[in-house]
Parts: sequence; structure tokens; C-alpha cells
Amino acid sequence: MSIDKKQLVKLLSYMSTFDGGLYRYDKGNARFILNMRTENLDYIQWVSSVLSEIPVGVTMKERKDYNTDGCHRKPQIRLESKSHPLLTQLHSRIYMDNHKVIDPHMLTLMDSEALAIIFMCDGSTSLDLRSKNPHASITLCTKGFSYADNMSLSKSIYGATGIHSTIHRQNQYYYLSIPTKDHKLFVDTVRPHVCPSFCYKLERIAPAMGGDIVCSSGQPEVHSGNTVASNT
Repeated sequence: MSIDKKQLVKLLSYMSTFDGGLYRYDKGNARFILNMRTENLDYIQWVSSVLSEIPVGVTMKERKDYNTDGCHRKPQIRLESKSHPLLTQLHSRIYMDNHKVIDPHMLTLMDSEALAIIFMCDGSTSLDLRSKNPHASITLCTKGFSYADNMSLSKSIYGATGIHSTIHRQNQYYYLSIPTKDHKLFVDTVRPHVCPSFCYKLERIAPAMGGDIVCSSGQPEVHSGNTVASNT
């Protein structure tokens, strides 16, 4: 299905900034690479479908575990695209001195779908049952970015969705958390765009939300202007 350029740039920007990456070799054009658990195949396939809209060739294969520490790790899939000038353009915005930054242009494209991508890739939830009333927490693990980048991201999320977030510091790193008063708004905002394999993050905090949290039953599809859930 066809997708307009603005939507394509938005999806690729957020997918590349959070969990995915853009890489250049020998001064050639950049390529997209994503390593993710096999259990999140629905998200990987969505990324593949977005890349095909450039269009650019994509390969997916099981990622070998080269670690020798004896730890058992869940199987992963490596998605890698061919190089393309559009990916090079995005690389120049997302990387500064070979380090990821928050692209100001990307923030102008912030919406509920973009926030859902951040949540799926770098979000976490927890539920504290020690008190009479269960207490949930929603965190965006943006520790790879500076305080200024986290501030810009926080302002963008609020401007596009009305959701507040607070910057926290852990040692030399910064990350965002969603205040309790905005938990319901956050869940209602991202839920339509969350792939089924990531729904556990929302379902985990359901007891603190007063009931079940039901996610979309299908994999996101690429549409011009929107990414909607498919019922197939």
C-alpha cells in the first residue's frame, strides 16, 4: 500500500531512533538495521513493510548469539535493509558525531503512533502490589539521550498528545516517566497502535487501571496518513 512522504519519514525516523539504527559503511548510503526478539515478529514485519515503501530491499534472518558468557538469551531476528539515499538523509539528522540525538524535525511529526513506537521499543511498565491499591508506573527508557533531548521529547509528547512526562536522573543518565494522573490518557493514546506482542506492557498495569486493557488484535498496516490495526 502506498504511503505519503511525511508519514514515511515519521515512521522511519522513530523506528531508527528507538531500537533500530542507521549505519553507513565506507561513505556509502546508510542502511537500516534492527535486532529484536523473535517473539516481536509482528513489529519486525511492520518495520519491513515500512522500509518496502521507500522502496528498498530488506532481509530478515535469525541472529546468532556470539556471546560467550554462558547466559541463555531469547532468539532474535536481525532485519537489515539495503542502502538508500533517504536513509542517509535521516542518518544525518539522527546522528551527531556517531551518537544518536533527538532530531528536532522528527519531533514536529510526533503523534500517538510515534509515541507508541517509543513505548514498544523503549518503554517499560511495572505494578506495585504491596499496598492496598495497586500502583503502576510507566517509563520511557530514553537514557541514551541528553537532558536537553529528553526535555525536547517531553515537550513534544505533551504538545501532540496532552500527556505530561517527568525527567528523572539515574547516575549520569536521564529518562522520562508518565505521572499517574496521565496513565489512562497514555494507555488510550498508544493502545490502538501497539503490536500484539507488546501488549503485555499494557496488560501488566491493568489492575491499577480498574480493569482489563485490550489491545488491537492485528498487526499494524501501512496506510497513507495513518497506521491502523488490521483485523486479519
